Amino acid sequence: MEATETTTTSPGISRAYIWTKVFSFLGVVPLAVFTVIHLYGNLTAIQGPEAFNDHLVKTRAFPFIDLLTILFIWVPFVMHAIWGMMKIKNARPNNIRFNYWDNLRYITQRVSAIGVMLFVPAHIFKSKIQPTWLEGHPATFQHMLELAEPVTFVVYLLGILGVAYHVANGLWQAAIGWGFTTTQKAMNRMQVFCILLFIVLLTMGYASLFTFARAGH
Repeated sequence: MEATETTTTSPGISRAYIWTKVFSFLGVVPLAVFTVIHLYGNLTAIQGPEAFNDHLVKTRAFPFIDLLTILFIWVPFVMHAIWGMMKIKNARPNNIRFNYWDNLRYITQRVSAIGVMLFVPAHIFKSKIQPTWLEGHPATFQHMLELAEPVTFVVYLLGILGVAYHVANGLWQAAIGWGFTTTQKAMNRMQVFCILLFIVLLTMGYASLFTFARAGH
């Protein structure tokens, strides 16, 4: 949108600015929060098939779970993805204004976004659509043993890496965009937190992935 065409809702605040904040918010709440909960819940796989299957049963028994998933996960995901693709289309690294690492993080955030948009639907098909709609039964620990298949394993290996990075680095960028980290010291503290978050997310994701893969061999 050209600057001359931008409408404003109040002096100095453009509609584009407001939508940017809305889509940024959707990336953190509920998507990032759901990611943490989802990966943590999958850790029950480490305790064995019975614990994991029990976790799935309890999750499916949650009132209005399908409706809540659509409203608070899929709708925000689609909206955030559309906004992200628009940003990627117009994105250009700035090697003059920003240093090498800032530009690298800028590029990898957008590369990971594309990966996440490809991985998440594939994961939903593998863990939800295929067992429930095509095979006629809910996903179980036994079904997830298919992750041991080499191609599927590599896809999940890269997909989890992309999700962990995109969430952690996206949170760091969101903190700056929302004005929570306005000083270099605050940004450095947030960066440390996000690095730790990345490690935690990656560890949780890989722990369950390798559990399924080992059990599937």
